[in-house]
Amino acid sequence: MEMASFWGKAQPAYDDGPKWHPLVCHSLDVAAVGRQVLTRHGALGRALAGLFGWSADEATRWIGLLLACHDLGKFARSFQAKVPDRMPRCFANASGVAPAYDHGAGGLLLYDHSANAFGLEGRESGLWRPLMSAVTGHHGAPPAVSTAGRPAFRRAFGDAGIKAARTFVGEAMDLLGCAGWPALERRRAREASHLLAGLAVLADWVGSGQRWFRYSPPPETLAEYWPTACERAARAVEEAGILPSAPAARVEYGALVGREVVPTPMQRWAEETEIPDGPALFMVEDETGSGKTEAALMLAHRLMVYGHGEGLYVALPTMATANGMFDRMARAYQNLFAAGAEPSIALAHGGRDMHAGFRHAILDGAGDELDRSAGGEGPETATAACSAWIADDRRRSFLADAGAGTVDQAILAVLPARHQSLRLLGLSRRILVLDEIHAYDAYMRREIEALLEFQAGLGGSAVLLSATLPAGIRRRLADAFYRGLGETGAADDATGSYPLATVCSANRRAADPVPGDGRRARTLPVRLLRSLDAALDEVERCAAGGQAVLYIRNTVDDALEAYAELCARGLDPMLFHARFALDDRLRIERRVMEDFGKAGGAAERRGRVLVATQVVEQSLDLDFDAMVTDLAPVDLLIQRAGRLRRHERRDRRGGPELVVVAPEATTDPDGQWFARMFPRAAYVYADHARLWLTARELERRGAIASPSGLRALIEAVYGEAAAADVPEVVQAGMWEADGRAAAERSFARPLSFGAGYLRDGGAWDSDVRTPTRLQDDPQATLRLARVDEGGLRPYALRATEDEPRRAWRLSEVGVAARRVGGEALPRTLVEAGRIAKSQWGRYDGDKILVVLEGGPRSWVGTVAAPDGKEGTVPVFYDAVAGLRWA
Repeated sequence: MEMASFWGKAQPAYDDGPKWHPLVCHSLDVAAVGRQVLTRHGALGRALAGLFGWSADEATRWIGLLLACHDLGKFARSFQAKVPDRMPRCFANASGVAPAYDHGAGGLLLYDHSANAFGLEGRESGLWRPLMSAVTGHHGAPPAVSTAGRPAFRRAFGDAGIKAARTFVGEAMDLLGCAGWPALERRRAREASHLLAGLAVLADWVGSGQRWFRYSPPPETLAEYWPTACERAARAVEEAGILPSAPAARVEYGALVGREVVPTPMQRWAEETEIPDGPALFMVEDETGSGKTEAALMLAHRLMVYGHGEGLYVALPTMATANGMFDRMARAYQNLFAAGAEPSIALAHGGRDMHAGFRHAILDGAGDELDRSAGGEGPETATAACSAWIADDRRRSFLADAGAGTVDQAILAVLPARHQSLRLLGLSRRILVLDEIHAYDAYMRREIEALLEFQAGLGGSAVLLSATLPAGIRRRLADAFYRGLGETGAADDATGSYPLATVCSANRRAADPVPGDGRRARTLPVRLLRSLDAALDEVERCAAGGQAVLYIRNTVDDALEAYAELCARGLDPMLFHARFALDDRLRIERRVMEDFGKAGGAAERRGRVLVATQVVEQSLDLDFDAMVTDLAPVDLLIQRAGRLRRHERRDRRGGPELVVVAPEATTDPDGQWFARMFPRAAYVYADHARLWLTARELERRGAIASPSGLRALIEAVYGEAAAADVPEVVQAGMWEADGRAAAERSFARPLSFGAGYLRDGGAWDSDVRTPTRLQDDPQATLRLARVDEGGLRPYALRATEDEPRRAWRLSEVGVAARRVGGEALPRTLVEAGRIAKSQWGRYDGDKILVVLEGGPRSWVGTVAAPDGKEGTVPVFYDAVAGLRWA
């Protein structure tokens, strides 16, 4: 069998076997893995069969064939020449071969020129092309096929390569029982190609692991090797941990929180509401601290029991909130799964390696073995991509049974980012829980809408949580899910109700008013202060009275100023913001949670002050006796108020009061109405009309009634009729903000569900990487270093630390890019800087090294002056206040 002389893998991990693995064997390995996944992961198999409109047997056979064709491009002479010693004898030699050759693109090019080898002609070949693109694009992106014609194609493959590839396809079709191509619709092919692409990445990853697929000698026939491939695949799929754990038959709320509880009305609704047939979207709107997370976990569990998902992923706005959610889930997630199951849990965000709890949760196993067996034909081989993927849990996490992470990691599933299809495969079989859904700008909301459309279209379900969701945003989110279902959205008929539970599915459309929790109902008095000095006086007075006080400022520099003023008054406040080195930020976050979290004791809290920015605003279970806050949009003030007297404490006296620092909402404000008091925050919250409406409503009402008055308060600021009440001088800012939001939506470039997994689907053609967030104020990353025995070491490196890359990551601090012109190392340390950077990763080249001098608490470094100016600018850093400028 001449085609068995073509090599597929040529870097053995073991010395006691063949030095290369035949291409036909690797192709069958991947097909066998795919068939095992489809058979043993029944829900995924049914989802793919349903997308294609095929029977389960048809789907297993034909998807197996497609996966067997994933490496057709390796039959090319241009590929075989990459290892000259392994060139098949049918090729004369390796001379004259271009060094650059993409075997994924080569495989799709072969299909384009040889579809008749598959028994397909004309229109039919075009229908199947998205599926061939999906499997040949198994290294994480659709192949970019050259526009070169047949001569270039023949030069790349050679006649012998084309003949071998065609022979393999014909024999594989016979082996796998694929005769007579099944019916396929254009729409189904394009939509199913997204999920098939993820399966191809997964099957190629597992099928490339030498732990399970040791190199084999060339077989006489495909049929001779096929049983071996199937036996190996069965073991690999079992040991790789990619099969879902069965859900528990029933779970009580006590199991989710670790103690006996009386469910809130919303939690009771989540426990009892009808679960629709097919994909479903649930939107839960209830006040902060009302147990929405537990309600979401209950809904996720019930959806799993009904077969609508095999796990869950909880997405949050920030790394800090994701860390907190991971810690909460780690204590209870196993209760969602059947007794005896061993469900996995993962944390997904850029700083995941810095989280001690998750590092301790990582298990040795297949991933380590695959990492050691990395090899192949270059940096984009399956094993190299697999090694990077396993090391980077942000992608691996979506195949875990349970996961928590940032919303950015989920959004990457619908952006033209490498391996997005693998994320999408995992998410489509998870219940996607999006917390704080109101917290995103227009740009991210457009991406989230695309994510919901994909989720519905691929058969997945989602749960969205918010305390402050404007009706217009709710309608957009519902419409996106309905688009994925191929349905038209329903009119919102319960916009005035709060709390509210909305259900969107093909056979159930409901907006259910839910009673508020009487135990939590309160009317929170709001007192307005007209100066920053008055705010400092209020913080000092409350602290002197023994209260735990939170003072929220809208910018880091404002927080630093307030911190310095309070220190000058003899207080000893804590400071928490985003401009700390990651090592210090994680330490402060832990201490904030310990002192001001639910378990914080009276002694630790008494008279303590925390000055913070928006980092405490969402999803952190913090509890303060008194709160002073800068004016912010009303939905954010409601979120902040959720941290005021959040839990019952016996030692508290008096009632709660929200103190807001704000200018008066006069009927004739000037253009500096907000900026005069908050010059820095004027750029953070640029829609001053919403701020004016917020201030006016607080002045009118004098209190926030929760939950009964929250809907009316939100709509008074964000509703369609609100604009008519805004003074003209402020109103211009509202129209400008609305225009900016429309522009932001247009800048978002998510993938199109209906376009299919094709390079010409639109977004993949862009030379610019689409970010998950659109930043008005782009960020630069500084890496802080100390001088140590003539060299440089990371700021966060401890004496016992032996992981320099992790230490450099912990030494990072983000700053506004406009304030930094670049690196400014002293001449005497340039070589030391070069040596230090040799420890950095391949994606760290744009980070700026800053050498700190001084210490042990107060440090100073330099960066190049911004805006092309000459000279340098000093930066100051300490572990208590973070980074600041002169």
